[in-house]
Amino acid sequence: MFSPTRKNAPSRRKVIQFSLGAVATLATCPSASGKAAGDPDEKLATFFEDSFLRNLRQSPLTALRLGIKQDMGKLDDISERARIDRHLEAEGELKKLLRDFPISHLLEKSRIEVQQFKFRAEQRALRFTWRDHFYPLDTNGGAHVNLPITMINDHKIETPADAENYISRLNGFATYLNDVRIHLDRQESYGVRPPKFFFPIIIEAAANQITGQPFDNGPQDCPLFADFKVKVAALKLGEADKAGLIAKARSALLGPVRKGYADLIDWLSVAGQSATDDDGVWKLPNGAAFYAGALQYSTTLRLSAEEIHAIGLSEVARIHKEMAAIMARVGFKGSLQDFFKFMREDDQFYFTEDSAGRSAYLKMAGDIIDTMRGRLADTFGLLPKAALEVRAVEAFREGSAASAFYNRGSADGKRAGIFYANLSNMRGRPKYMVESLAYHEGIPGHHMQISIAQELPDVPRFQRFDNNNSAYTEGWGLYAEQLGKEMGFFQDPYADFGRLTAEVWRAIRLVVDTGIHAKK
Repeated sequence: MFSPTRKNAPSRRKVIQFSLGAVATLATCPSASGKAAGDPDEKLATFFEDSFLRNLRQSPLTALRLGIKQDMGKLDDISERARIDRHLEAEGELKKLLRDFPISHLLEKSRIEVQQFKFRAEQRALRFTWRDHFYPLDTNGGAHVNLPITMINDHKIETPADAENYISRLNGFATYLNDVRIHLDRQESYGVRPPKFFFPIIIEAAANQITGQPFDNGPQDCPLFADFKVKVAALKLGEADKAGLIAKARSALLGPVRKGYADLIDWLSVAGQSATDDDGVWKLPNGAAFYAGALQYSTTLRLSAEEIHAIGLSEVARIHKEMAAIMARVGFKGSLQDFFKFMREDDQFYFTEDSAGRSAYLKMAGDIIDTMRGRLADTFGLLPKAALEVRAVEAFREGSAASAFYNRGSADGKRAGIFYANLSNMRGRPKYMVESLAYHEGIPGHHMQISIAQELPDVPRFQRFDNNNSAYTEGWGLYAEQLGKEMGFFQDPYADFGRLTAEVWRAIRLVVDTGIHAKK
């Protein structure tokens, strides 16, 4: 089902350049709109749009994230039955595509689209095969934090009906989180359980959702209640009507939301007591086969764990040589390990651990992005229209959030993309890392790539909005850091060291991940 990696494959940069060329081709290639209604390319376009609309019907939360007002009072059905039904429908779609649209009858643009659809379907089928091995909750995310964040970031309240739909979604939390527990139960029955260190982190993140008013008498509202109140306050509505909506939200929070989280926390508390310190997926049933599938899903290549481990070691050695050159450039005397210690510990490289330090971090990131934005036209002919915001990760999820990440904006430009920085520990956010993070998460990284994809004309929506290929999106983000240097940035040698720190961090992952999960 998946093609093996070809020998003498093009370099990473050539692959990325080809990918951008393909995007440009899709954006500029004449469409088949001048063809007759029965033309196969026109029929294919209809097939793709029907498929996209079916996926939206199956996932109201996807529609919400994309800024599409549809089923606004509903959450996704994530039950096992619904997962199987979606998989079977997707299988039927792929069979129909391959049967009804032979490549030889299509324009080059359509052929690219067919191959992309096929690849996407096969990747999803691979993940479905191992759905009970992937942990549904983890230390960087999962339904327990992603669901409220989607509500806060994406569910706008512009009318009283929007507020009622928000409340309706709150009333669906218990069912949604109960389906997560059922999934966890099913995994348990197969012998699939996360390692012990997972549990306290996930429990804390879940408990943060039901901490604050109306759940207790704390000085602050819980995240969802605070969000709802701010949005309702902006409505042009009488105070009595606003109070009525807030009372309904309070009831939903004290009812289904609290029950959903409390039951999940109880389950995690019990399961965590018998978890072990065995961290690798080798401990799972068919763990070796699962890991091979996970590597294939994540990399899109047929590389063994041993091959990836070797690539990682080679990359670490290469990057360490470049770091040593910077050490010599700044005149540091000592070993490379001594230099690492100096960069970790010297106060000159860190913001203060207070609100002023956090504000300074956000300003620095914003200034770097503004400077880069002014230079984009020198290198790129196609620029994003969507705005970009830089924000600190909210306090209620700092403990479980990644160091930095990106949330896409809406395709219509009404909701900006967000570059999130986790500022819970300023000693973990050195100044010399800000530039590479700004390019990676912002521009010319994730924000630019994802926004341009969403804004492309004459491209099927399944392509414009499909951001599930980590090898591509994260590959582009990493390339964006290197591109910043090629464009003349990273003039500060310590910032250039930060760029290499980010690069070696990715290389180290290749070593550590395969070391834990394959080499035990």
